[in-house]
Amino acid sequence: MKITGKFRRFLFVGLIAGVQVPPAVSSQEATSEILNLTFGTYAFEKPTVTVKKLRPILDVVEERLGKRLSRKVKIKMRIAPTYPEAIRDIAKGRVDFGRYGQAAYVLAKAANRHVTVLAAEGDNRKKSFRSVIAARTDTGIRTIKELRGHSFAFGDEFSTSGRYMPEAFLAKNGVTKAELSKIAYLNRHDRVVWSIANGAFDAGAMSERSFTEAVQRGAKLRPIAYFSNVTRPWLARAGLGGTLFDAIRETLISLRGVKVLDRIKKDCFLPGGDSDYDRARAAIVDNWKFFAGHTSLDDGDKS
Repeated sequence: MKITGKFRRFLFVGLIAGVQVPPAVSSQEATSEILNLTFGTYAFEKPTVTVKKLRPILDVVEERLGKRLSRKVKIKMRIAPTYPEAIRDIAKGRVDFGRYGQAAYVLAKAANRHVTVLAAEGDNRKKSFRSVIAARTDTGIRTIKELRGHSFAFGDEFSTSGRYMPEAFLAKNGVTKAELSKIAYLNRHDRVVWSIANGAFDAGAMSERSFTEAVQRGAKLRPIAYFSNVTRPWLARAGLGGTLFDAIRETLISLRGVKVLDRIKKDCFLPGGDSDYDRARAAIVDNWKFFAGHTSLDDGDKS
C-alpha cells in the first residue's frame, strides 16, 4: 500500500507493532458448560443505538449457536470508541468475532493476515449497496465538477463508504482536496447529513439509506452522484478454531429472513471472502490521489 502521514503512523505503529496470533479456543474453554465469546464492533452511530440494534441479533445468535454446538453460549459486546481501536481489537484478538466496516477489515487484515471474513451482510440479498454524494439544494450544485470551491463533509476517516470510496470517486472524476474550499471528517453518516442540511457544509458523502431518511424528515438535499459499495463483513479473530468458526458462520447464514435483521437494515448474511473487499483495498491504496499535492492527512480540517 502507498500510505503517508497520519495513516502510516496509525497502521504500522498502532496495529502491526505487537500483534500476536491468539491461540484457538482452549481445551478448558471447549469443555466448560458455558462458551463465553466477545463480540466487537465500532459505534457506527451513537453507542446506545449500536447496542439497541445489535444486542437482539446477538441474542438470536447465542440461541442458534448454542443449539448447533449443544452447549450454552454467552456473547458479551465490546464497543470500541474509535475506528482505530476497533481495528486493534480484532487484529490483536481482544474480541472473538464482530461487525466491522469494509476499510476496517482491510486494515485489520494488513495488520494480521489471519483475520478472516465469517460472512457479509446482505442488502436485498446482495453484497452491495449504494452511497450518495449529495448537496444542499440552495447551493445550486448539480454535478461533481460543480463541487469545486465548495466545502465537503466525510464520515469517519477510517470508513469505507464515508471516506475512502467517496474520495476515490471524487478523484476519479477530477475533484481533489485542493479544489475544495475545506473538508472535514465528522465520524458518522448522520452527522454528515445534518451538517449539510444545517449549512455547515455544502455537500458530502453518505449511505443512500441515510440520505433517503434525511430527505423524508425534511432535509433539503439533492443527490449529485451514486456509487456502489460492498456490505460490511463480520470477522473472526485469528486462531478462533475451525469448528467454532464454521459454527458461527453457519449460524449467521441461517438468519436469512429473520425479522431481527431489520435492526441493521439488512435481510440476510451471505458467504463472503477476502476478494469481496478488493475495491475497498484499492480505494485505500490509491487514496493519495485525492490528496495530490498534499503530504499528509494532517492538512485536512477536523471538527
